[in-house]
Amino acid sequence: MGCGTKEPKITQLCLAAIQRLMSHEVVSETAAGNIINMLWQLMENSLEELKLLQTVLVLLTTNTVVHDEALSKAIVLCFRLHFTKDNITNNTAAATVRQVVTVVFERMVAEDERHRDIIEQPVLVQGNSNRRSVSTLKPCAKDAYMLFQDLCQLVNADAPYWLVGMTEMTRTFGLELLESVLNDFPQVFLQHQEFSFLLKERVCPLVIKLFSPNIKFRQGSSTSSSPAPVEKPYFPICMRLLRVVSVLIKQFYSLLVTECEIFLSLLVKFLDADKPQWLRAVAVESIHRFRVQPQLLRSFCQSYDMKQHSTKVFRDIVNALGSFIQSLFLVPPTGNPATSNQAGNNNLGGSVSAPANSGMVGIGGGVTLLPAFEYRGTWIPILTITVQGSAKATYLEMLDKVEPPTIPEGYAMSVAFHCLLDLVRGITSMIEGELGELETECQTTTEEGSSPTQSTEQQDLQSTSDQMDKEIVSRAVWEEMVNACWCGLLAALSLLLDASTDEAATENILKAELTMAALCGRLGLVTSRDAFITAICKGSLPPHYALTVLNTTTAATLSNKSYSVQGQSVMMISPSSESHQQVVAVGQPLAVQPQGTVMLTSKNIQCMRTLLNLAHCHGAVLGTSWQLVLATLQHLVWILGLKPSSGGALKPGRAVEGPSTVPFKDFMQPPASRVQNGES
Repeated sequence: MGCGTKEPKITQLCLAAIQRLMSHEVVSETAAGNIINMLWQLMENSLEELKLLQTVLVLLTTNTVVHDEALSKAIVLCFRLHFTKDNITNNTAAATVRQVVTVVFERMVAEDERHRDIIEQPVLVQGNSNRRSVSTLKPCAKDAYMLFQDLCQLVNADAPYWLVGMTEMTRTFGLELLESVLNDFPQVFLQHQEFSFLLKERVCPLVIKLFSPNIKFRQGSSTSSSPAPVEKPYFPICMRLLRVVSVLIKQFYSLLVTECEIFLSLLVKFLDADKPQWLRAVAVESIHRFRVQPQLLRSFCQSYDMKQHSTKVFRDIVNALGSFIQSLFLVPPTGNPATSNQAGNNNLGGSVSAPANSGMVGIGGGVTLLPAFEYRGTWIPILTITVQGSAKATYLEMLDKVEPPTIPEGYAMSVAFHCLLDLVRGITSMIEGELGELETECQTTTEEGSSPTQSTEQQDLQSTSDQMDKEIVSRAVWEEMVNACWCGLLAALSLLLDASTDEAATENILKAELTMAALCGRLGLVTSRDAFITAICKGSLPPHYALTVLNTTTAATLSNKSYSVQGQSVMMISPSSESHQQVVAVGQPLAVQPQGTVMLTSKNIQCMRTLLNLAHCHGAVLGTSWQLVLATLQHLVWILGLKPSSGGALKPGRAVEGPSTVPFKDFMQPPASRVQNGES
């Protein structure tokens, strides 16, 4: 009655009294329905809007008496206030809606917890598109179901079934709500087949439909020949869709194997060179999120690449990443890196202020070389974007942006580079960990078999047989993962090694190649092992050095071949003969060379150290590739003019230093030691 007077002061006092009653949990279900009707009238009269939102929140969080139509009316009230003209009311209502949606699903989780010990027969869900009620669900679960179903309806621009009275809804806000529910309450969708139905029949088709403009759009293509103009990708929608896809793949992959195949194939398409730069950037950020989850990559390989008639999704993702890196060198983004950096420098923590043709900045009167990749005149800076092993996105988090952001020069390359490193790290750590567990189990089984026990011989045979079956299955998955990714990895890493002008980046690339070579050797994959070792050997020698053993191996011929991405062939670009590295040694070649005297750069020496490390730490798995390693080291020893001395050490037997070189004792030290010795 007091609120019905519409007097502001009286209304405020009445709402405060109602909130106090609710906080003491003395409001019945009937009374709660009357309160919501009264709040609805105040909303329609635009009275005390902030106080209304506060009252709704107190009503829904202090008790569980509000269900069905009363609950839907309370939620619609909050949505309606979100679209008023007052900014403060808008923002408050948006926060209230998010909190109310969370409360609805928290109620369902609590309800499941209370009935956890009650075993119920699962009831098949019929594929009825217009589902006004679900009789198999309990009250709180039914509310959550109807709410989530209507969120899908509203995002799809369809009329809601349950949230009656909705007048408007933005697609961006709806996608944010869907993402928060999927991310915060995955168990709801995994444990209840009614909600699994919504995922498969509503969410996935909706995402694929909304992705349509991004798939069809080609940047720079003429639309005059097409009968209908192609809709341009819209950054706020696309970015939120990719966030939803990330959650769907991460949380519900086992439930949505077929749908995830479509999503992953779309991500690969978004890396194409004819897509907008911002779309390629958010796509590579999304892929990076999967790269740091090796068990998820293993599932991709098992579900797709190992199936006879399935898309080779895991292989395509790796190859697309390599093709993406290659395209950045061939078709560099237009614009000055200094001006491009102004838009993104605050978020990325990277400094890109050098002109593209120099890669240097002056600091205190001196010149400092910026970390970068440089290939045939294309200079791309390396930005510090994330910690290794994590995938912190930048553009996927820009929920407040409406216009596409300006992508700083080097950002996409830096994300793709970290993506490759995390892929290698994740795969090798996972496989080596599982391989170590298998070896330990085999050793334990052998010891138990040799010691006197009461187990029967038949049980021992069964245990051994199960162990062998497990090893065969696991080894098949490991080998398929390596076989699917090594070619694309090697092409990308070799190009980046050739283009790197930064010692730390070069070290990371070489470490990745060494790790892959050792892993391939441990699994007995000779071709891929020799390919990575050949790449390290070639990097140790001067450009175009005619070493027969490196040019006749099967792996060496890969540089003239192509790999495929989604069935389309992609040519590998050959390494450049240009060198931007400091020359550290000049010497005579062991074999007949067209250039006579040859020079070794600091990068050659880094590669040589990696080769020595490979031979020292992983010699047991090198097998026939010892020939490659020893032949390369023999030529390097000759070029450097090293002679054996007492105690087995090698010392310079002739002058190898020129005016542009550094002392031999310095360049043979690891990078950290040279920095301590004062080398810039």
